[in-house]
Amino acid sequence: MANWKNHERKTAAALGGKRISRGMNFSLSAPDIEHPLLSIECKYRQKISGFLKDGLKQAERYYPEKIPVLVLKEKHMRGELVVIRLSDFKAILEG
Repeated sequence: MANWKNHERKTAAALGGKRISRGMNFSLSAPDIEHPLLSIECKYRQKISGFLKDGLKQAERYYPEKIPVLVLKEKHMRGELVVIRLSDFKAILEG
């Protein structure tokens, strides 16, 4: 099975959602995972930017007992992006 499919299945299971299988209808009709609260799109890559991983590790070093969060903003971008580990995000949702 393709790694990206496994990633989608694992994410759906972790967050209590259902993976949507669309055949060749990629990204046209629905997100990757059906969830009652979230619109979840999964991306799988051979390598993720070290900039992202390093930022999250830096946040973790300051307070290892807290959930590390990386907030990103690109020049001229509306809003910000939040990067958090899936396990930590799941814990927050289950609150």
